[in-house]
Amino acid sequence: MKANTMKDAKLGNVSVSKLFYKMSIPMIFAMMVNGMYYLVDAIFVGWGVGSDGLGGLAVVFPLQMFATALGVAVGTGTASIISIELGNRRKGEAAKTVITSIIFSLVLGILLPGLLIIFKKQMIYLFGATDEIYAYVDGYYTYIIYGFVFIFLNFLEINVIRAEGNAKLAAIGMFLGTILNIILDPIFIFGFYMGTAGAALATVISRIISTIYLSHYYLCGKSVIQIQKYAWKFKVNKLKQVLALGTGVFFNQIGFFLLAIAMSLSLRHYGSSLDISIYGVFSRIYVFITMPFLGLAQGIQPIIGYNFGAEKYRRIKQTIKKALILAVSMGLVLFAIMTFFPAAVLGLFTKDTIIIREGVEPMRMAMLMTPFIGFQILSYFFFLAINQPFKALFISLSRQAIFTLPLVVILPLFIGKMGIWAAYPIADIISVTIAYLLLKKETGKMKEDLNLMSLHDEVSHYGNYRQQAC
Repeated sequence: MKANTMKDAKLGNVSVSKLFYKMSIPMIFAMMVNGMYYLVDAIFVGWGVGSDGLGGLAVVFPLQMFATALGVAVGTGTASIISIELGNRRKGEAAKTVITSIIFSLVLGILLPGLLIIFKKQMIYLFGATDEIYAYVDGYYTYIIYGFVFIFLNFLEINVIRAEGNAKLAAIGMFLGTILNIILDPIFIFGFYMGTAGAALATVISRIISTIYLSHYYLCGKSVIQIQKYAWKFKVNKLKQVLALGTGVFFNQIGFFLLAIAMSLSLRHYGSSLDISIYGVFSRIYVFITMPFLGLAQGIQPIIGYNFGAEKYRRIKQTIKKALILAVSMGLVLFAIMTFFPAAVLGLFTKDTIIIREGVEPMRMAMLMTPFIGFQILSYFFFLAINQPFKALFISLSRQAIFTLPLVVILPLFIGKMGIWAAYPIADIISVTIAYLLLKKETGKMKEDLNLMSLHDEVSHYGNYRQQAC
């Protein structure tokens, strides 16, 4: 117990520089590895099935993002509460929150696939499938939905473990799942000739094993939060807190969900199945590119949350400054790759020269604001960590739902198919500017609070000195 107490206390005592790199670097690599789930399936399907298979993955992609939205929302909301509770030395309340989230994830993971299998055909066409690629969509859809419960539990475990300050273990859990997915994909696709169904099955099995591995951490009592010591009861008030803090990231992911549907439908209207296949590749690359920024933000969230609970505002400001510098640096590297080598990136997914040729310009157009998208993601997690869910929700919605989605519908009316792709950088410019201004204003308030606290400490010290002198 003493070791666990010392572990969570480090979030408020260890130097910010050392803590920043210890918490953020593992999560950056972990989220990039986690993002490989989306890339690996597309790579093997592109080479093993063909462009129609990529189109099938593109149609099911919104559904995957919806499941991810639910999992990340519960996991992130739980992590936010845990960070603050640990900062306030309330481990019992943190444990009750984790138990409630586990129960909720299990129930949701059983009910949702049941509904989706009943309305399978309707859902497939709703997401933009054409008759030519229906069979490829059906194969992936049928298997992937049964793994939702493990997606929910996996994201919950990863977020809770990193909230305790054990970013290394969370990274290992994600790395394990991705490696297994890379191994199983070619076995099912090339070995058993299962096509898109094999890609989905490989993903589900990988999630299951990763979930079991991370569960061992809690079952063996190695965690800071000892959930075995508390009654397994569902607390409605705890779930409300989790969902309130997770709503922002849920709608952020739902933004991806709605945007993916709008993209498929718009490209079907203004283009062809080929354009949907190009989007099938782009959508997964786009999500993968956001992963290092998400990893950075999730890595620093426990630091910000803990120190916010402990009222150590100077440490929060130092953390944010380092995070913004690293985010821009990563963004510039990714921007250079996507701008100068788009054909090479597309070539990883398919040997179809038409897809590669037609996909270069849309890729460059959509990725113009890559150096700065980290501002929006970091701002969201910052407000989440300091328990301001409404600001976090607005920032989260601003990118996909508020700006990109309407632009995807409106711009093609004036400039045709390329307007669909131009919606991305235009929306990024607006959302990044808003996020930066809100973050700057809030950290400015913390500076004022810090000065007031320093003044209070000086007055108290002077008062003690006068008493001793008398």
